[in-house]
Amino acid sequence: MKAERAKEILINLLRIPSPSGKEDRLALHIMEFLHKLGYDVHIESDGEIINLIVNPDAELFYEVHMDTIDIRVQPFIRGNIVYGTGASDVKGGLASILLMLESLKKEDKDLNVGIVFVSDEEKGGRGSALFMERYRPKMAIVLEPTDLEVHIAHAGNIEAYFEVDGKEAHGACPESGENAIELTYKMLEELKALEPFKQKGKYFDPHVGLQELVCENPYYLIPALCKGRLEARLLPEQEVEDILDLFDPILEEYTLRYEYTEIWDGYELDESEEIVQIAKRAMDLTGLDEFGGMRSWTDAINFMYNGTKTIVFGPGNLDISHTKNEHIDVRDVVKASEFLTAVNDIFGKS
Repeated sequence: MKAERAKEILINLLRIPSPSGKEDRLALHIMEFLHKLGYDVHIESDGEIINLIVNPDAELFYEVHMDTIDIRVQPFIRGNIVYGTGASDVKGGLASILLMLESLKKEDKDLNVGIVFVSDEEKGGRGSALFMERYRPKMAIVLEPTDLEVHIAHAGNIEAYFEVDGKEAHGACPESGENAIELTYKMLEELKALEPFKQKGKYFDPHVGLQELVCENPYYLIPALCKGRLEARLLPEQEVEDILDLFDPILEEYTLRYEYTEIWDGYELDESEEIVQIAKRAMDLTGLDEFGGMRSWTDAINFMYNGTKTIVFGPGNLDISHTKNEHIDVRDVVKASEFLTAVNDIFGKS
């Protein structure tokens, strides 16, 4: 039964911790898995990053990252649900690729696509960047948790670290100080009130919010300094530079200093693109029917910036990824492997 085999493959992947920078053991496990099936594996490395590549001359690649965030939950199973850090992001997608490769061998089918297993997606995206320095496939499918939707659009993003400087005063005398926490929230309100964040999107809405805020106050004081990180999710059609022009005056007014640490433009593929048409045919064959948009940074950004038309797809749910409740239904892993198999077959006939 495919679900049981998917469960076995996935739990073996989850039992090998692979936080960013420590992917070596998992890479060895994947190489051994592929060698037993008879696939040649090319190792690409710059001394720090390691990528594994199968069928390197292909024009269509499946890409999946081997790393996870630091382990928060050890793996365990309840029926068809597998829990653990990385189950959804993205070892469920990794398992779907391995299940597909195993099925192709059993059915004596050709592998028509290339596959790259990359490092460092969760930290800096250096694995996909290294791959794109050396290879330029025409098309790609990046495996990420999309609830089995085919994501043909991708959010843009702005991330900024900041320090808001207030004025100390005794905690009983708020009128004599400037509360840095209150100033931070006033700054956030002004950012949220900007016109671009009132718009509505096709697949998701734009958003700006705090993701980290530290205000140390060991004494009974009005807090004078807050350090934090804010993140803005942009619609595919919104250009980062336009948003930065709106952010700068507000951040300059409220902060002691700020720094943009991540910025990238999003994108949306036209449905006439070849990779979208191939995906649509595979969706029809496997009973999938939803297009969507990816809300988080993925390696697809590095692919698209280098000219590779890229969709994002995979089993798992983005909302619960990275959380202590991260889990995945292995039946979705099977369904994802069927979709990937259908794309492989369609591309082989094109």
